Amino acid sequence: MPEKIKFGMAGPVPGESVENLIKSIISYENHGFDSVWFPDHIVFIAKALTPEVWSIITAASLQTNKIALGSIGDAHRMHPAIFAHRLATVDHLSGGRTFVCVGYGEKMNLDPYGIKWNKPLKRVVETVKIMRALWKGGPIDFDGELYKLSKAELRITPLNEGKIPIHIAATAPKALRLAGQYGDGWVTNAMPPKLLSSKLNKVKEGVSLREEHLGELEKCIYIFISIAGDQDGAYKTLDPIKHALIWPELLSEAGYAIDIADEYKDLQYTRIMPNDTEMLKRFREMGAKYYTREIVLDFVIAGSKSDVIKRIEKYIDAGVTHFIFRDFSPDRNESLNIISTDILPYFRGTG
Repeated sequence: MPEKIKFGMAGPVPGESVENLIKSIISYENHGFDSVWFPDHIVFIAKALTPEVWSIITAASLQTNKIALGSIGDAHRMHPAIFAHRLATVDHLSGGRTFVCVGYGEKMNLDPYGIKWNKPLKRVVETVKIMRALWKGGPIDFDGELYKLSKAELRITPLNEGKIPIHIAATAPKALRLAGQYGDGWVTNAMPPKLLSSKLNKVKEGVSLREEHLGELEKCIYIFISIAGDQDGAYKTLDPIKHALIWPELLSEAGYAIDIADEYKDLQYTRIMPNDTEMLKRFREMGAKYYTREIVLDFVIAGSKSDVIKRIEKYIDAGVTHFIFRDFSPDRNESLNIISTDILPYFRGTG
């Protein structure tokens, strides 16, 4: 087992009030979590309250002391210099606890607003390079394909030697290699441990090319969790939302030979449009038709406390060093206490 396994929580968006989101971060810190990760969306599939996450993170940074605070978003919606400026400022407010993850992006947060969704991997790489260069201090020039900077500078730099961790979200081969080469961490979405191990092999191809100063790569998984007295109880809260738990393009890679009908083949999560009622209907239908209990339980962490511990161990064996839990337990207060009092101490050697 690696020397330290980290555990984070996904911010409970959408649906919670601004006040409750800040309270949740305080609670995660009090329960011993290492990090909190907010999906950076303008909207979600669910039509529920969706605040701007960096405002939430900024407010919470002033009411917490230890927990690392960041988001999982895209590189399309903000110029990298503006983003770097924002992050450096929040880093000062938090006392050096800021991080960020950038990735491919989702159609729902881009197309309705007329935001270009072009050359996503190139945009991620150029964004990472620009932000790191600006955080070093002093004017920089940058002559990229998408961004051009001339004698550009920030007059505020991050606290920890001018660095803020930048993770890269990736599942496809080219993106996986780029995550290994340029990221401080790699973040992947829910998938079985065996598939994650296979994906990590691609990440390692990029790791062999990374600059030495980046240090060791964190391997993170954003995964749904449900804890109950037994697996049946844990599964009950997952079944109604299973259409949103699994990326269909990963099914064959995970070893499931499922012939999905043509009418459902355009329904990747990143391309779902929340206001397209027909698309949403087909998205839910696809989950109901094709995602069996066996498949769902293979893609998530669910069951009793002992079931969950065994499942986490499988992911650690596959290479995960940082878990990001999105909790769908029947009783989330109870599951939070179980994770805090039993699961975290077990993996930290303090239980």
